[in-house]
Amino acid sequence: MLMDMILRHFVTVFLIILFSIILWPRKKFKNTYNMFFWITVISCFILVLEDILETIASKDPSMRFFRILFSVIGYNFRTNAVLGLLFVIVKPEKRKPYLWIPAIINLLVCCTAFFSGVAFGYDENYSFYRGPLGYIVFIVPVLYLLSLLWTTFMRFSERNGIERFVSLTCAVFCLLAAFMDTVRGGTSLNEAIMISSIFFYIVLYSHENRRDTLTGLFNRKAFYDDCTTYGRNIYAVASIDMNGLKTLNDTKGHNEGDKALSKIGECINEVIDRTSMAYRIGGDEFVILFFNDRENEIIETEQQIKENVAKYGYSVSIGHSLRESDKELEETIKISDKIMYEDKARYYSTSGVDRRKRH
Repeated sequence: MLMDMILRHFVTVFLIILFSIILWPRKKFKNTYNMFFWITVISCFILVLEDILETIASKDPSMRFFRILFSVIGYNFRTNAVLGLLFVIVKPEKRKPYLWIPAIINLLVCCTAFFSGVAFGYDENYSFYRGPLGYIVFIVPVLYLLSLLWTTFMRFSERNGIERFVSLTCAVFCLLAAFMDTVRGGTSLNEAIMISSIFFYIVLYSHENRRDTLTGLFNRKAFYDDCTTYGRNIYAVASIDMNGLKTLNDTKGHNEGDKALSKIGECINEVIDRTSMAYRIGGDEFVILFFNDRENEIIETEQQIKENVAKYGYSVSIGHSLRESDKELEETIKISDKIMYEDKARYYSTSGVDRRKRH
């Protein structure tokens, strides 16, 4: 039996040890993420212990109480493991207390096994049976997995973002594993959760490294990577540059300049959709890559950005260029930059500001 237990949980235990080694030294990487990753890891470890102890208790009818206890622990920590993954993907502002409600319902239903067979129990022959509410212990994790699937789709919403496909694959396989365990029993979900945890960690770590910390947009490195990776699918480029950043820095300090850049980043992010990706590639330089060639929509996007930025008392110059079939992306970017600088020249000409003071 010992060898059977070792073989049954070998992959899960290996992944638990591996992921713990990865998590331990990275305490500064998004501490809230780490906390929820640890919830998943610890839950999976408890599930391993629970399965071993429940198997031992199943051999001795005098341990009926403990077998029920171990089963209740197993059903609930399986839910907690999935919930930990969900909280990793859900943005901090959307981690609401109501997300715990299904888990609490699951706990209450499971606890009825101590005095009733409404959820599950063991008959006079010490054989397991499932009561009328018994499938709630599977429905709740599946609901969380479906939420994980939807949240992943919405969180990594860039049209070509590889993170979306990796994360969706993990969520789908967790869902399949849950159904497999429901039908034939086993520990497939434990293994799927641990594998998904590691991949989610890699995805989030990569996702954060691609972001500009000030604006939340993609950074310069991500821009060059995406131009190389998705170059054939980029049909238009918009170049954006803040007007008067140096003057703002010189008169009110760099904190005010950073505040302005942050607001501009917010304004850009609010306007773009899933057919475009926005980047901060320099101090006050931004670029939007479009995966469509609908120029009227691009012009509307530019106008909306200017209007939103103006509400905060700032100004930007914008230029765009549609990519011709025989043109390289680099040339399209140069044309976009040129048109943006023409727009900037008009701004300084009409505003009466000496452009030479900008640098």
